Amino acid sequence: MVPRSARVAPWLAALCLAASPVHAQSLTAEQLEALVDERVAAQNPFEELLNDPDPARSLAAMEIMLESGESSLVRMALEFGLLSTDPTVKRTALESYLRSKPVLSFRFDGSEIESSWFDSQMKGANATMTTERIGYWTMPVGEYDAENLCYKHTTHDTCFITVSPDGLLWRTTNGRVSGRFTIGEGGFLEGSTMLQNVNQPVPTTAQLLD
Repeated sequence: MVPRSARVAPWLAALCLAASPVHAQSLTAEQLEALVDERVAAQNPFEELLNDPDPARSLAAMEIMLESGESSLVRMALEFGLLSTDPTVKRTALESYLRSKPVLSFRFDGSEIESSWFDSQMKGANATMTTERIGYWTMPVGEYDAENLCYKHTTHDTCFITVSPDGLLWRTTNGRVSGRFTIGEGGFLEGSTMLQNVNQPVPTTAQLLD
């Protein structure tokens, strides 16, 4: 007697083939390898330009890619810049990122903060709080103010973010909340925030790269 599994297997295989796209059935391993090589080769020239041994050419390549408007090139250049060890390259990438008017998502670690004012401040800012006293708060970045060299709030005509040599500084419109950040090794902002009536600096991070 033929085992039940042996009788079911051909039927199951036929069903899978019927559900698969027609082009997938005709794609051979050699064709797949050729497509992979083609895609990798298309990216290599840009990576080579970014990693040019001449710092000036490398920086120029990154700036042009960031200004291109092509999402894949922008992403590649932004990642290259934010993960760079060169302060100039890193700052240029950060400036470009901020000019795109992103929505920054801040993570406030209040697990070691003794003051209950931390919870009140998070609540007042409409931040999301966890049971471990981790607060999440978002803020969109507004227009760049060339006169004051800062990025404005989206709802107030005042400075929100100022880029520093090694990162950035930010503050709310009322000046009661302010923070200082550097760009960490993983391409994210890390630092601390001072909240009104909270005497301890609150460890804070903000993700830049997904």
